[in-house]
Amino acid sequence: MGLAFPDVYEVGMSHLGLKILYSIVNARPDLYAERVFAPWPDMEDLMRQRQSPLVTLETGTRLADLDIVGFSLQYELCATTVLQMLHLGGIPLRAENRVDGDPVIVGGGPVAFNPMPLAAFFDALVVGDGEEIILELADTYIEWKEQGGAREELLQRWKGLPGVFVPALHRKGEVVFKRLVPDLDKALFPCRFLVPFSEVVHDRVGVEISRGCTRGCRFCQAGMLYRPVREREPETILQLARENIAATGWDEIALLSLSSGDYSRIGDLIKRMSEETAPAMVALSLPSLRTDTFEAEMAEQIRKVRKTGFTLAPEAGTDRLRRIINKGNTEEDLERAVTAAFEAGWKSVKLYFMVGLPFETDEDLDGIANLIRKASKWAKGGKITASVSTFVPKSHTPFQWAEQISIDETRRRQQYIRRYFQKGRVRVKFHDARVSFLEGVIARGDENLGGVIERAFFKGARLDGWDEHLKFDLWMEAFQEEGIDPANYLLARPVEEGLPWAVVNAGVRTEYLIEEWEKAKSEAATLDCRFGECGGCGVCDFDEIFPRLASDRELPEFRPGELPASESPRRLRLRYGKIGRMRFLGHQDIIRLFHRAFRRLGLRLDYSKGFHPHPRLRFSPPLALGLESVAEYLDFDLVNCHLTHEEIFHALARALPEGVKPLKLDEISLSDPSICGKIRQFKYQISVEGSLPVEEIRRRVAEFKSSPTVQLNRERGGKTDTRNLKDWVESLEFADNRLEMSVASGPSGSIHPLDALCVILGQGRDKIRTMKILKTSAILEAAESSG
Repeated sequence: MGLAFPDVYEVGMSHLGLKILYSIVNARPDLYAERVFAPWPDMEDLMRQRQSPLVTLETGTRLADLDIVGFSLQYELCATTVLQMLHLGGIPLRAENRVDGDPVIVGGGPVAFNPMPLAAFFDALVVGDGEEIILELADTYIEWKEQGGAREELLQRWKGLPGVFVPALHRKGEVVFKRLVPDLDKALFPCRFLVPFSEVVHDRVGVEISRGCTRGCRFCQAGMLYRPVREREPETILQLARENIAATGWDEIALLSLSSGDYSRIGDLIKRMSEETAPAMVALSLPSLRTDTFEAEMAEQIRKVRKTGFTLAPEAGTDRLRRIINKGNTEEDLERAVTAAFEAGWKSVKLYFMVGLPFETDEDLDGIANLIRKASKWAKGGKITASVSTFVPKSHTPFQWAEQISIDETRRRQQYIRRYFQKGRVRVKFHDARVSFLEGVIARGDENLGGVIERAFFKGARLDGWDEHLKFDLWMEAFQEEGIDPANYLLARPVEEGLPWAVVNAGVRTEYLIEEWEKAKSEAATLDCRFGECGGCGVCDFDEIFPRLASDRELPEFRPGELPASESPRRLRLRYGKIGRMRFLGHQDIIRLFHRAFRRLGLRLDYSKGFHPHPRLRFSPPLALGLESVAEYLDFDLVNCHLTHEEIFHALARALPEGVKPLKLDEISLSDPSICGKIRQFKYQISVEGSLPVEEIRRRVAEFKSSPTVQLNRERGGKTDTRNLKDWVESLEFADNRLEMSVASGPSGSIHPLDALCVILGQGRDKIRTMKILKTSAILEAAESSG
């Protein structure tokens, strides 16, 4: 099966759910899951020009050749990107047009809780926790496939599985109940995360410490969908963190939940985890925090390695509006949290607010501005960044009947807040009103939107959640051509009105949601059921499904290993190759790749000091992207390492990925100058076969050699830098369809080999970029060479 994420790689590879499902499926010897992501628009254009289908990452299998394609639907504006991926994969967009032999298309995630807008494109949609259902889907498919049944027979069998909505077979009045993992501590979780070579949005080990939230924020869909609260035991979390850090080499652990500070053993967990991870320079982060759960002791533990980011979410600007949304925190809570963070040494804190909440007034907007300004004072010179989004009513929440403000009203409220911050240190960012508009339409939409989504896709819409790719005008054209006024989906709705998403039962009673809607109007509070009486939401059966908090048993005492009396550093110099696919990896990605390799091997690097410690890795000058090399260098210092340099060399050969190959390792003096300061020349080999006629190349090489001056112009920072290329190209020879070029390097830098070749061969950079260029050696001072 293909696990498809309808966004680009760096977003999809940050999603924990995808990694969990990938791990579960591939643990079975008879199942194989491969990943597939959406291409960026320029790549899509190239694929269509070359008629190259979308394929999986692992084996390059066409989507059309898979058995099952499962989409993770995390955000309403992924709709057109789903169609983009199906279309590039050679799969009919609409389920009704698929026949035997086509893959079965499945969707899951929060967007599936209102399946109607996307129903036309999916054979089935899964409602609830994917761990509970994915193997049942696979086993049913295997049984059906072995029996050689028709496509509709498979869908009939899937329809019989709890939590599966099959649009083509759905009958009026039928309801699909969500699937739920009763005990998170027993749920499967990866112990060896996939580690991306390139940087992704959340580049770290993420451990889910709890699922669900019963704080009861009335705007929060996740808080309603993922009830009840289910916490992992601290011992389980610690073990998962240990195994993943050892297997991946990441240097940060994120403790994940809807609100990490609400985890009942958060203080004990952070303290113990910090004891284990701080000596290994592994940082802790809590990405999602309520203002009333962040404490000074928590900040002290997290800061031991480095100060990871903090985002605090007051949501609303006044205590009155926070009571309406049942947020349950106050201005005093925010002051205490911000003060604690900056007193503990943080330099920046992010705040998150919403505009457009039900019953919001301009006084509440004043409250947002005042809170941001007060936070800036509490920061005492630190940086405050405030993000202001637009409230979007979501299905299965107490506010599902509320009106969403229009684009014009959103912009008015944004400008109302913005006027307070024309000057000063505070940065306030606003979410695009048009994006929120489309999100709101799809979030509470019905099956009539299928035609709009399809039209928008064929007009060119995709990656709509990215501001730079949103084609709002195309969407509005699609609405008009389908005869639909999108503003109607944003209107307030009477509670007695039938709702499109009533085909799904998320576990929370409709009567409870109505009660909460009425409570909002009177500013009445609903207490967290974990610590008080049951609120009667209807999720729990109190037999198998009920709030599960971590036990209060003490964690075993941590016994650190004996530390050496003094640190003994050693300096080594590695020559390595960067070839094949790895030539497309940027320099910063190479730095991270080596750092993680050392960590996986348990080799302790020397670290810098200060606010953000980092390993001391000193590389030769960055290799131009797309070039291959067998003459890259890395100087590194190991602390208290008793392995021979031969043993270290062979260990690195095992730990580094294919395409990054250790070639030579020497132990050098701690006083040896940095490798960058020692290189005096690079040698390159360029394959020019098929680029220009041989006689033309010979003529250009001869012309270059005979010219006293060859001008090289480079644009840098809006200015033109002019150099004499003859001062840098020390030798140039042509034979057997190959150029051999030596380029000088020194304290003032060097020149880009592509720049030199463009001038010598009289070709544009795009043409030169397709040539195979190999750096063959680096000449070091004192006659030392790469070999």
